Amino acid sequence: MSKQAESVSFVFFVFLVYLCFLYLRPIELFAEWLADYRPMLIIWLIAFGGSLVHVLRHKDAASSATHYWLLFWLMVAIALSQLWQGKFSEAMAAIADFSASMLLFFLISFNVLSMRRLRIACIVILMSLFAVSVLGITAYHTGYMSEELVLQQRKDDWTIEAPKTRPPIPAEDKSGAFLWRVRGVGILNDPNDFAQALIMAMPMLWWFVRKGAWIRNLLFVGVPGALMGYCITLTNSRGAMLGIGSLLFFGIRDKLGNLKTFLLLGAAVGGFLVIGATGGRAMSTQERSAEERIEAWYEGINMLKSSPLFGIGYGGFTDRYYLTAHNSFVLGFAELGMFGYFFWMALLVLGFTTVGRVAKYAPRGSDESLSGSILRSSLVGYMTCAWFLSRTYQPVLFGLLALCTAVWVCACRSPACADIAPLREPLKWTKITLVAMVISIAAVDGFIIMHRIGGA
Repeated sequence: MSKQAESVSFVFFVFLVYLCFLYLRPIELFAEWLADYRPMLIIWLIAFGGSLVHVLRHKDAASSATHYWLLFWLMVAIALSQLWQGKFSEAMAAIADFSASMLLFFLISFNVLSMRRLRIACIVILMSLFAVSVLGITAYHTGYMSEELVLQQRKDDWTIEAPKTRPPIPAEDKSGAFLWRVRGVGILNDPNDFAQALIMAMPMLWWFVRKGAWIRNLLFVGVPGALMGYCITLTNSRGAMLGIGSLLFFGIRDKLGNLKTFLLLGAAVGGFLVIGATGGRAMSTQERSAEERIEAWYEGINMLKSSPLFGIGYGGFTDRYYLTAHNSFVLGFAELGMFGYFFWMALLVLGFTTVGRVAKYAPRGSDESLSGSILRSSLVGYMTCAWFLSRTYQPVLFGLLALCTAVWVCACRSPACADIAPLREPLKWTKITLVAMVISIAAVDGFIIMHRIGGA
């Protein structure tokens, strides 16, 4: 092995360590005293600096110029959204805030340069989230690290008398006054974010499936999948239920057909409700929390009307309404206007286009085909949850989009796909993006209208 290859391998190892730290957050959980030394920043600087040197030297990255330009213009749109409102000092703060997501996209595209590296990176993400799931389940049932990993949320029924002190073991709380929600740490400290990340990671278990090896599949796929699924129920995230439904629908539709798939999904939703996967909270749009979300969407539409070109400003939604948008699409067009929303939506369109091409055109049974199908499922599940969560600028989303881009670039380079011309055709995204913008805004309007009719 050459010294150059050894250097790149070391940088890739540091990159994997950073991914683990990003999702698992071992410093916050087990070594908080190290936080003052900024270990994550040091690891990031080594990984990013080393991979940047490699990219500049070899002109090699797992992304296209289009993706980088779209990220650049999205950053410009974020700044313009503040400048348009006369908030000059906030413009730089907005750029700094979003830079974490943008730089994660760059970091992944600089390091995931082969199908093998892609698989390794995804498995590190999967194992990190699985570890947090196990810790969260343990915290819920034993009380160990429960303050860090289980959110205590007061229920709306104030007639129930709540204990004066926090119960030490959430699972044994019989007061009925609290909703206990398992969560992660760091960027996943919100239970909804954590559930959304788990749904993104669950399809990655498919890399461990081996035909005919049922014991291996049970140990390495069935058991981890069941634990992660149980952890999702402990987050009490209603959006996560829909995310699981989307994974099931697109995963088994081809084999069962639409009717049987819908019946199975109905049974699954019923099962979730029986075991209390939403903490007893209703799924109807007339339930108080859901009703507030629909009203937030209505306010988002009004914000877009008030400033249609550049929006009301990055991070400005809660300045004008007491709740966040509870919808990544609404938050995007309300805060960034149609200008910024175009670039954000374009990145989503390219994400689905690239993984869709690999899943469709790569040879059946190949690593490329499997990787494309897995990441397509991850993106579908994640964005289904995003319809009910305000995660427009989340690093997890942009990291996933970078992986979706990388699988396409790596597949185009693969000898297994050398003769597949449709895989390499220019990416057509402009018209699709415009159509997706119109459809998404119309869909939000449709939800609002149905809610008003149902409440009449």
